[in-house]
Amino acid sequence: MKAIRTGMMTIAALAVLGTSVVSATSEPVKELSVNINGQAIAQDAIFDKGQQTVLVPLRPVAEALGFKVSWNDKEKAAEVQRGAITSYAKEGEDRYPFAKMYKTLGAEPRVLNGSTYVPVAFVDEILQADVNVTDDTVTVVEDEIAPMRTGTITSINKSDKGYSVTLNIYESGIILHLTEDTKITDEAGKVLKPEDLKLGMAVDATTEKFMAMSLPPQTSVLSITVKGGLETQDVLGTAGKVASISADKDGNYKMLVEGRGITATSQEKINLNITEKTVIINARNNKVLSPAELNEDMQVVAFYGPMMTKSLPPIGTAEKIVVE
Repeated sequence: MKAIRTGMMTIAALAVLGTSVVSATSEPVKELSVNINGQAIAQDAIFDKGQQTVLVPLRPVAEALGFKVSWNDKEKAAEVQRGAITSYAKEGEDRYPFAKMYKTLGAEPRVLNGSTYVPVAFVDEILQADVNVTDDTVTVVEDEIAPMRTGTITSINKSDKGYSVTLNIYESGIILHLTEDTKITDEAGKVLKPEDLKLGMAVDATTEKFMAMSLPPQTSVLSITVKGGLETQDVLGTAGKVASISADKDGNYKMLVEGRGITATSQEKINLNITEKTVIINARNNKVLSPAELNEDMQVVAFYGPMMTKSLPPIGTAEKIVVE
């Protein structure tokens, strides 16, 4: 857990200060003003003497940070959601969902005067914002967004929940969930739609800082800039390992890839001719590689068109190869 910065007064010192609000347990509390990204909110935070922590009003704080807040009447809990971040606060429970796990923050939510208050650590650990507490003010500043991710789209998934795309592969991969607020453009600024995204496209993606601790990690994407695509419209792809790689006397390379097809009509095993037009990219640093740098047992995603021989395995031409 990150340490919440405190200034001028300690939490213990807050406990002995004046009161103007009565908690659900009739403990006297100290009020503190709340400032979110430079803007004051109307509802104050309070010091909970019994739990020895500052509690902030969940709804105005979360909404100021771009979260949707709703009440789950069945669970008797206040729910928050923004992109891939989903959690809730339930009175009397020091147990908060986060990244497919539960976190404890050392304090429980309270319901005071009809409003849910959460420990200030909830803002830091769950809502992913920086928090500073002084003797009379709680200052919340939204964390900077994660650095831009550059990579190649290696899978596209459409479900009832919307679109998600995978950049790169294996250890360097990341799953990006598109939301209704995700901005998609080309390099010239032309606005695109999720259905315009294609396999093999090179993109820059700006994401939420928060990532779910899965393999590969997952997060919501704020913006996608398409830098370039493949010539083939009906792109096929095979993800797997290089079973063999060889060059003829003229320096022309042929590579056998064995693995799984990433579309319904893609091959599990395919021989690919590598031409001077074939783009070979290192997924870890996005550097261009030469065919001579390909080796057996490398993990790759190879993209190619539907024009293939009827041999087993079929022979096609590689348009792009992404190397782990």
